[in-house]
Amino acid sequence: MDTLRPTKLPGNQRYALDTVTLIYFLEQHPQYYQAAKKIFKKIEAGEISAVISTLVFAELLVPAFRSKENKRAEKVVRILSNFPNLKIIPLTVKISTAAAHLRATHGLRTPDAIHAATALESKTRGIITNDKDFQKIASPDFGVWLFNNG
Repeated sequence: MDTLRPTKLPGNQRYALDTVTLIYFLEQHPQYYQAAKKIFKKIEAGEISAVISTLVFAELLVPAFRSKENKRAEKVVRILSNFPNLKIIPLTVKISTAAAHLRATHGLRTPDAIHAATALESKTRGIITNDKDFQKIASPDFGVWLFNNG
């Protein structure tokens, strides 16, 4: 399995980002921020492109809304909605059906199955995450890059 090395991601490829990748970047995680920052710099520069599921917003914005920081939530939505080379993929019937299949065949939790189905339906090279459960769907055509492979 690939250990995430942001400087080593093959260029000119499209990757899916799991919510945790965004959390590491936006919240400047002490251990993983630098790696996440490199990924977002590569996306911004057009060296790679990325997709996220609209599910990211339902997961990512909860802390801001819990602490009644609506402006912070709005800012995150604005940043992600306008980030260069980052495409937001809506949850469709096709993606939901693929997610159900991934849940049934690989035992993924619903959110993970939705992120994985989004990645697969968007023809990405793989997913950048820190969730080892995604390794269940890794294949020669679909990589799983983990921030921490220990």
